[in-house]
Amino acid sequence: MEYTEHYKAFCKRMSIYRKLMNYDQVAMAARVGMTTPEYSNRESGRSMVSGNDLKKLWDSGADIDKLLVDVDEKPCGHMISSTIDTFGDESKKEYVRGVVSEHVLYMCEQKSDGFSDDMLKNIQLLRAIDKDSTKESMLKCIRDVNGITDQQVISDNLGISRYKYSKIENNKEFPDAMVLIRLYQQYGYLPSMFLNLYDVRDRLLDYIFDSMSEKDQEIILSFINNLKKFV
Repeated sequence: MEYTEHYKAFCKRMSIYRKLMNYDQVAMAARVGMTTPEYSNRESGRSMVSGNDLKKLWDSGADIDKLLVDVDEKPCGHMISSTIDTFGDESKKEYVRGVVSEHVLYMCEQKSDGFSDDMLKNIQLLRAIDKDSTKESMLKCIRDVNGITDQQVISDNLGISRYKYSKIENNKEFPDAMVLIRLYQQYGYLPSMFLNLYDVRDRLLDYIFDSMSEKDQEIILSFINNLKKFV
């Protein structure tokens, strides 16, 4: 394992988080479904924290983005995702999500100079996710956004073998903590986006919606509500 300063800082934040929760290592290990030695080895940096370990931390209530890269969760109104949820049936919601994504992206294209750099990154990622060939893999989306055609390029950037990279991109393995830290450093997307913890497209739609004017927000909500006549 490459024991970088960024990884050491992550392990330190794990320890601080545990203590803020008033847990010793025994209690924290039980909370995340590990043995005490397993948890202790991860918190101390003796063992790499895997993607599955991070999912357990998330399920226990930890903010893994804060732990991994020291970024506070961005406030989000969840307006679009909650409105889409009113369609009930999952197949209907997925259809509506796709139609709404197209509509939001079209509106964004008309006003591309009115967004911050962070919002432009979210728009680019949403556009990549909406492509059939990439929507199932965040890493494929990252390659698409950055115009990287060769997996070797991004695997070199992440400091892992092409074989390991391919497994992660094809959803056969979750990225570990070190890979997630490097992904954030290289491309700026939150670690939680790569672990199937939530619908990334919903999250991006909500972020983009929150950055829009009230007039544009009203247009989008009206568009979604009108879809109920046809879906």
